[in-house]
Amino acid sequence: MKPISVAARFREVFLEQEDAAQRLALCRITTGAAVVRTVWHLPPGDFLAEYADLLNRAGPASTKRRALDPVLYEGLRMVAAASTAAWALGADHAAVKITANVSFAVLQRYVVAFHEDLWSYNSHLNVFLAALSLAPPTAGSGADGLTPQTASALLASLQMYYAAMYLQSGISKFVGAGWKWSEGSALHGAWGELGTRLGKYLAAKYPALPPTASKATLIYELAFVPLLFAAWHRRHLLGLSSAAFHGTVKATLDISFWHLSWFSAPLFSVPRSVARPVAEVVQLPRRSKLAGGALATAGALAAAAPLLKAWLRKERR
Repeated sequence: MKPISVAARFREVFLEQEDAAQRLALCRITTGAAVVRTVWHLPPGDFLAEYADLLNRAGPASTKRRALDPVLYEGLRMVAAASTAAWALGADHAAVKITANVSFAVLQRYVVAFHEDLWSYNSHLNVFLAALSLAPPTAGSGADGLTPQTASALLASLQMYYAAMYLQSGISKFVGAGWKWSEGSALHGAWGELGTRLGKYLAAKYPALPPTASKATLIYELAFVPLLFAAWHRRHLLGLSSAAFHGTVKATLDISFWHLSWFSAPLFSVPRSVARPVAEVVQLPRRSKLAGGALATAGALAAAAPLLKAWLRKERR
């Protein structure tokens, strides 16, 4: 097989992905679901208010924390969940997109800044939400939708952003500890002290496994970007390996990067036959405003309902 040139591979990745529009639609639904799940699992407003009061009484005056009013905070969570769900299901009005992006960004910043122990690793959800909000839900020509080349470029940008997270993780390990990290002592200690039952079992029963797993992790993270380009036509296998990698981390260390596993599917692994009908759902408002509006409204209500139910239950106590 004749080696492909760098320029040809660049065009193939950034300009010629035939299923880009369908994958972007699938990424849109995945992003919406991931954001709603994140908002559902944020700390409740009364907890943050009580925690702020406790920290203020225990700490110096220079570190006083101001908590949002619980009602305002819960209202912001409901708005973020509802607007993001409506957007994910095809509501493409500028007001919906702006509301989803701003409300989720405010929530993320507020919770992360409130206390260092509440630090979130979900900031890439803000990036995906913002990037996909810039794109219409369909591919086409002119102002009515993305051109195939633009859709391909946007999808490739999200794929490269995803791959760059692995590269950053691998570089940080290498810069922080060098090849010493690959010796396995850090992973052996994590499995033995902080791991799941499986992790503890592996650390005790197979002491030679942590060094092997550490080397494999470092190589995998540093090689993800070059492998994505070199084996572009097998990228679905790379996506599956990403999901398996994070599944293994969850099984042995109980550290969940569920959002990365979710995105490995629409970005790389889901076959075109699955992506196409999902894209039809997102494009429904463009074919029927009534049906599309009903679907987006139902999604918004379903996303906000658990938060409203939980808040009303606390108010009745």
